[in-house]
Amino acid sequence: MMWRKVLAAAVILLAASCLVHAQGTSITNFTVPYTSYLYDFWEKAVPSPQAYLPSRVVRGEDLQVGALNNPNDLFVSEQGEIYIVDTGNNRVVVADRDFKLLREISKFGDGDSFNSPMGVFVTPEGHIYVADTGNGRIVHLKPDGSLNRILPAPQAELEGVLPANFNYRPLKVGVDEHGRIYVIAQDLYEGFISFSADGQFRGFLGAPRVTPSLADYLWSRFATKEQRQRIRAFLPTEYTNFDLDPEGFIYATSHAEDKEEDEGGIAIKIRRINAKGEDLLRRLGFSIPMGDVEFPNRWSTATRRTSSMLVDITVQPYGVYSVLDGNRGRVFTYDNNGNLLYDFGYYGTGHGQVSSPVAIDALDKTMLVLDSKRGGIVVFEPTDYALLIWAALDAYDRGDYYLAEKIWGQLLVLNSNFDVAYTGIGRALLRRDEYAEAMKSFKLGNNRTEYSDAFELYRKELVYEYFPQAFAVFVVVLAAIFTGRRLWAARRARSAVREAAAAGAKRRRFGQKTLESLRFGLYAVIHPFDGFERLKKERKGTPLAAAIILALVVLTFVFARQYTGFIFNRADLSKINLLVEIGSVVLPFLLWTFVNWALTTLMEGKGTLKDVYIASAFALIPVILTVVPLTIVSNFLIQEEGAFYYMLMSAGLGWAVVLLIVGATMVTHEYDFRKTIFTCISTLMGMAFALFLGLLFIALTEQVIMFIRQLLTEAIHRT
Repeated sequence: MMWRKVLAAAVILLAASCLVHAQGTSITNFTVPYTSYLYDFWEKAVPSPQAYLPSRVVRGEDLQVGALNNPNDLFVSEQGEIYIVDTGNNRVVVADRDFKLLREISKFGDGDSFNSPMGVFVTPEGHIYVADTGNGRIVHLKPDGSLNRILPAPQAELEGVLPANFNYRPLKVGVDEHGRIYVIAQDLYEGFISFSADGQFRGFLGAPRVTPSLADYLWSRFATKEQRQRIRAFLPTEYTNFDLDPEGFIYATSHAEDKEEDEGGIAIKIRRINAKGEDLLRRLGFSIPMGDVEFPNRWSTATRRTSSMLVDITVQPYGVYSVLDGNRGRVFTYDNNGNLLYDFGYYGTGHGQVSSPVAIDALDKTMLVLDSKRGGIVVFEPTDYALLIWAALDAYDRGDYYLAEKIWGQLLVLNSNFDVAYTGIGRALLRRDEYAEAMKSFKLGNNRTEYSDAFELYRKELVYEYFPQAFAVFVVVLAAIFTGRRLWAARRARSAVREAAAAGAKRRRFGQKTLESLRFGLYAVIHPFDGFERLKKERKGTPLAAAIILALVVLTFVFARQYTGFIFNRADLSKINLLVEIGSVVLPFLLWTFVNWALTTLMEGKGTLKDVYIASAFALIPVILTVVPLTIVSNFLIQEEGAFYYMLMSAGLGWAVVLLIVGATMVTHEYDFRKTIFTCISTLMGMAFALFLGLLFIALTEQVIMFIRQLLTEAIHRT
């Protein structure tokens, strides 16, 4: 059986290669003036092979219908017919899959015609729906292009359902499997207009939720009446386009801004809407589907600034969907979980570039992008890389996990940055109950959720296999600890008598006081009022002990950053800088110590700089006591158990904060509660101010150095 699977894998890889070469060698060998990339777990762009390459541009002249004038929509029917909405010429041009003209629809009924149409949709049966924008209507045509019916503007039975002074200008139209009609209208913020199959207005669907920013809210509260009238209303952005999948779900794009958010506070630009208006899009990738994740901001000098402006979307098999970025002319393709599979295209006037992209659709595996400015369709053909991705998705969808694993492996040869491929291999291994190997693949793919699922099964397998042996070892270790403690207690009792007799005659050995100080720190963190008071008045703390504690805190954070379990560790271990890790602990600690001491000297504080330093260091002991064991334990927890991990971690850090407030401030300076809180807040503000001054000094120093360097350079050139 194994040789058959291997042979099948070889056959499909060969078939994929043959498929792409059948498109012509120029597609594989052509070099485009832009790069392709993916985004890794940390949302940084990493290089990727080209998935699609441009093959040709089809203009109106190629279809023998004259130049296209401001075309605005494109649709590929299930029969492979290509519909182009030629807005400026008030017509719909229909071509076959080879771009041969089939017909041109400009007149219908009794000489009626379109007026600036903007959208088109074709049902599986061939019925054509056109958004006749200028005439404010939807035109329903039969498959042969003759008039079936006209759907006028929506009429509501109840007053107030439609916005006041609403001017119906439909932009895009779509029809689901039950005949329900959905329309995007200009200047309408309530979502999609929904019509029944017989054309009756049924209401609105899927209005984006709006969350005004805090600044907008405060400004609206304190602004005058005249100012509030000039403030733009908190209205959701209109949808730009949509497509329907075979199950009737609406995939929609919008020009979302920061005020349109999900629960995570991130702008949502793509939605998958059901009949209830609920967004069911899966966003399980490294970043939410939004086009470019990294981009120049609005103050940048780059030619193309700000985030992607999604203008269209097309749904493909296996839950895959592609969106078109009108800002940079790129096409981003995601799988059904929201993982970015590939992107291609770019803004420009060169070969394979688009200058004003407005619509996208798929003709089998070929991608068509409508360029309004150039008046044509840019045709993109898949490369070997893209065909392998589709072959892997097909194999997994059919349940051939072994074959899918082999294809994903071949993709990793082409692109080692393709984390989705590692996940695909991990899923195939998980299906075969190879949990340990699946965990390795998920880890390479930075897929923490599915790594946790595999680890849960692997952990359960180990428990069932080794539980008797582990329990026996546990009993032996427990008995040894109990016996050892009793023997140690008896030994200490005997040695205590001898030490007490010679206590007055012996000098303390070097380091004994430091060890006693560190031991006393355990008492202080449990009894903060008594402990920190004795720390100050009885000199139980030493500067050396405080330095040791601070060093241990640094090592604790370095240890946690490096060895926290994969599921809970989101740090990029390849970029850990030891100096940065040390500075991230020592610098805030020193700022707290000096600023706290400087302020309290002006507020009748009783603690010296030495007292503040020692007390602040001892207050950090809970960090060591909690972070180190939790770091070890995190390697044995699954994602669902993370609540306990984060709760205990927060408790340990919170414990340290309380000790800084109570021990290092209240007890050390002998303040009451109100003055303690005021001092802590003032200390934090002072730290921020001191940090600002430091950064300002560094910036000014750099400017002075640059100025001196320029003077020296000019003097050298003049001489």
